[in-house]
Amino acid sequence: MFLGLLLLSAPTARAAWPEDVDLASMLDQDGEAVVDREVLGQSFRQLVTELGTMVSNKPTTPADTLGIYGFDVDLSSQFVLTEARDRKGEPSPWARAHRDENSAPYHLLPTFSVRKGLPMSTEVGGSIGWIGGSSSGFAGGWARAALFEGYKPLPDLSFKVGYSGYVGNDDLDCGVLDLSVTLGTTSAVGALPGINTAQISPWATFTTLRVSANPTLDPVVENDIGALRYARTRPGEEEEDTTAPPIAVPVFGGGVQFTAASAHLKVAASWAPATVPTVSTGFGFTF
Repeated sequence: MFLGLLLLSAPTARAAWPEDVDLASMLDQDGEAVVDREVLGQSFRQLVTELGTMVSNKPTTPADTLGIYGFDVDLSSQFVLTEARDRKGEPSPWARAHRDENSAPYHLLPTFSVRKGLPMSTEVGGSIGWIGGSSSGFAGGWARAALFEGYKPLPDLSFKVGYSGYVGNDDLDCGVLDLSVTLGTTSAVGALPGINTAQISPWATFTTLRVSANPTLDPVVENDIGALRYARTRPGEEEEDTTAPPIAVPVFGGGVQFTAASAHLKVAASWAPATVPTVSTGFGFTF
């Protein structure tokens, strides 16, 4: 993992890695030129939607916060199932933007995350990761606040806002704003609550993603593939024909964390009707 993260900062040739997103490759499919801008524009939009889902902050934390002195580190693997979606006989946008037209059916994202508790049931955190097989990765951060916490038997309720960005690709800039609410609880495991050090923490989340993207290709190629700039316009700024609002993506998720002493093991999953599912597994320590 750490070797992959180091490689993110090294200069690489365009499309030098097998899983790099190469937008110029969308102009050719099965050895024939693709000239339908509407088809390519729809494929580009779907690619941006799924890429944004891939690099976004995931709902992989229990509903309760760490407390003012708490600190958490976590090493996880995300499995983004890019071919779990029915393409209705059309080429996958990942295959269109792949130099060999055979993109992997899933992407593995090794991820390192940290969280720090703050006063008043709040916390901040961040993560960095590598998109396996590519020269690109992602980095993100977030802040969380527990709106309702520690009133057993009622569940905990927390709210999170964050931002994550796609880094290392010469063809495309992409960033994702996430707003989420998490509902969950934490219970002792064993016959002696209050004495046992093991705990189980299930949770469920609902997240809204706002995916922004900006192609950084030659203008002629951008025009040929119908690539739009998905971005929020500033007040008083006129929206051009090549600009569209950020893509809104609703995401449903959930997971469970098992904690023994200071070590924890977690499994989480998320799914969005408009994009692709993700499964995450992680191991870490809470201090």
